[in-house]
Amino acid sequence: MNALLPLPVQLGSIGLAAWVLWRASRELPWFKVRDDAEARRVLVAGAVLLIALRLFNTHGVAGMTLHFLGTSIAVLMFGTGFALWIAALASAIMWAIGWAWQGWAVDFLLTGALPAAVTVGVGAFVRLRLPSNIMIYVLGNAAAAGALAIAASVMAKALLSWLSGAEREATLYLLTTPPMMFGEAFFTGGVMVLVVVYRPHWCSSFDDAAYLGVDRRV
Repeated sequence: MNALLPLPVQLGSIGLAAWVLWRASRELPWFKVRDDAEARRVLVAGAVLLIALRLFNTHGVAGMTLHFLGTSIAVLMFGTGFALWIAALASAIMWAIGWAWQGWAVDFLLTGALPAAVTVGVGAFVRLRLPSNIMIYVLGNAAAAGALAIAASVMAKALLSWLSGAEREATLYLLTTPPMMFGEAFFTGGVMVLVVVYRPHWCSSFDDAAYLGVDRRV
């Protein structure tokens, strides 16, 4: 996208991004990693891998920036607070190398904060309305959440492109939304299947008692 968003929008996005991270900082579950070396290693490794995922993108192709997010995976595994800070760091790195979409703040809001909010919303709906079992977790909390999260991100880019007068880029973003949804759903669901089957204790959102009928205290 060649057209820059208006300065008030850019400044407003910086303020909103800072507020989101401030709120996230107040609720970071440090107690989960403070005395657990394995949890710290998993958090760092997960952050590195999700940031590296951003390097595989369509930057410079037809004026678009498309890439898988991994935000839903971060929310499910580490919680919303850590996921937001991982996304903020990823956007900062992309900004440093000139690949952030419309600067750090807008990039973070569209690839981190918005997808994280969608993931949390889908997870709440699944818990309230659907049975608690591992298949529902993988298909609902992971795959469906990942698909809807990236749809929200790409369609937000389409809307902002259209408002900035970049109608061609807006149309391309809309056209690429369905395949991006499929890819993100497959990727998110696949990763979470492996995690909950082989290392369920790595996943903060997965409850053995709720999804498998297993009580870890036994």
